[in-house]
Amino acid sequence: MVRRVSAVIFLVIWGGAVQAVEICDELWFTRNLVFDHAGNCFQSPLGQAIFDNSDCTVTGAEPDPSEAGIVAQVREMEAKWACAMDTTRTSLRIPNIAARMRMIDLPVAIGFERSCIGYRGPEIALHTGRHQDAPVSGVLRAGDDIQYRFIPVDGWTFVDLDRGDEMGWAVIPEIPDLPCDGVAG
Repeated sequence: MVRRVSAVIFLVIWGGAVQAVEICDELWFTRNLVFDHAGNCFQSPLGQAIFDNSDCTVTGAEPDPSEAGIVAQVREMEAKWACAMDTTRTSLRIPNIAARMRMIDLPVAIGFERSCIGYRGPEIALHTGRHQDAPVSGVLRAGDDIQYRFIPVDGWTFVDLDRGDEMGWAVIPEIPDLPCDGVAG
């Protein structure tokens, strides 16, 4: 009995540590992608491994005023999760990082996930930005599993699909109002 309780405690603590690492990776990536867009030259091994310095212009670049709010929001979430990134490493735990780099409007991770399993609604285009004219980055189809891991903005929700690298912004209802076979999280 003592072993079983110890194993459960270990898994809960270890699972929380893994989730904290993943959310911190997500947040670090989003914040630094803003600085990459601003022309920042990365000095750390992690920054140089993730971002292309060939087009950088300055070390310590300031974000575009339109993206400064994202940086503040990310820093708030990093404080909430007590993130302390090891920037000597050279990889991040982020699925489909190349697709995320193509987004016009960047999503900010929440740190927990909810899923619609078996979406039953009509096809919905996913966009790289929060407007209908933004390029389409995927299509939500009946039968898809949708992951909600990011903060919604102005009625737009950033969703990851479980197939390939399709992800993007769409105006879709929250999970309780979304037609799904099941809900997790």
